[in-house]
Parts: sequence; structure tokens; C-alpha cells
Amino acid sequence: MMMVNAKLALLLVSVAAFGYLQTALAYSEGAPLEVCTDLMPQHGAPAQTKESPYTLTLNRKSVKGGESMTLTLASKDFSKFKGFIIQARDSNDKPIGSFTSLPASKNNAEFKGKWKLISCPDGPTNNTATHANAVEKSRVVLTWNAPKNLEGQSLKLKYTVPKNGGEYWVGKESESVSVTKKN
Repeated sequence: MMMVNAKLALLLVSVAAFGYLQTALAYSEGAPLEVCTDLMPQHGAPAQTKESPYTLTLNRKSVKGGESMTLTLASKDFSKFKGFIIQARDSNDKPIGSFTSLPASKNNAEFKGKWKLISCPDGPTNNTATHANAVEKSRVVLTWNAPKNLEGQSLKLKYTVPKNGGEYWVGKESESVSVTKKN
């Protein structure tokens, strides 16, 4: 009887460990849709409250409907990171605009395979960019496209950066981007 209980206990521990590993492995391939609203990684550790070593730099401070802008996520202190999630948000805090996939070319070899696009609810297709694997990255360059009918408001890009599974910064914001009227 004791042998049966020991085997049963070992089986239960193995199943629980396998389930935990499957969850951890899923996040290494990008943020799940469950984090679309609060951008909070479900890593089990609390978010960092100290200043983030990562910054999202925009190549412009204003955009017209239908235009694109380039975003660079990088470290201030040259530290690497394993994951990220980035969204543009409108005044109602909903995802707005879309990201563009990288074209397949030798010029993009540095960034190819580092990120992918997902479509979070309450927004257009490809409204969110996230990591595609847990390989350490020093920077990621993305292209965001403003909706064609967008004008007369401002928006911010919100982002979360996990340095690793236990150290991450949540819901950081870029500078405001003003949306100007198309000519």
C-alpha cells in the first residue's frame, strides 16, 4: 500500500511540474492574450518599482492618419532583456493602430525572429508587438502605423519589459504623440 501511495505522489508531482513548465515555456514565445489589457506578465513575481533601465524611443512626436513611425526599445545601461509587449493606446486606453511585420531581407537579420504581432481584443489586427522567443535582446526596432482616419488627438505607447522571469517593468509609457490633420 505504501508503494502505491509513493507512486501516486510521484505521479502527481510530475504532472504538476509538467504543467508549470508548459506555462513558463508558453510565455517564452510571447505574451499571451490575457495580458492585453494590463500588460502584466503572469510570472508570479511582483513588478519592479525602481526606475526602468529600458526606454521606448520614437522617431517622431507627431503623426498624421495613415503614417508610420519607428519605435526603438532599448536599454539605457546596455543590459539585455528577454521579453516585451508594446501597444499604442487611444484616449480610452484601447489598442489603436497596427504594427508592421518585418520584410524578409538581409538588412533585417538583426531583428528577425525577435518579435511577433498579436491582435488584442478591442483593437485592430496586429495592434500589439511582443517577443517571439526568450533569447536575450539588446534592442528591438518596430514600425507602428496610425489608422488612416485618425486625427485630432494624442496617444501614447505603453510597454512592459521583462529582463527575465522575475524582474520586469510594467505599463511604462512613451512620450505623447500628437495626431495632426491630414492635408
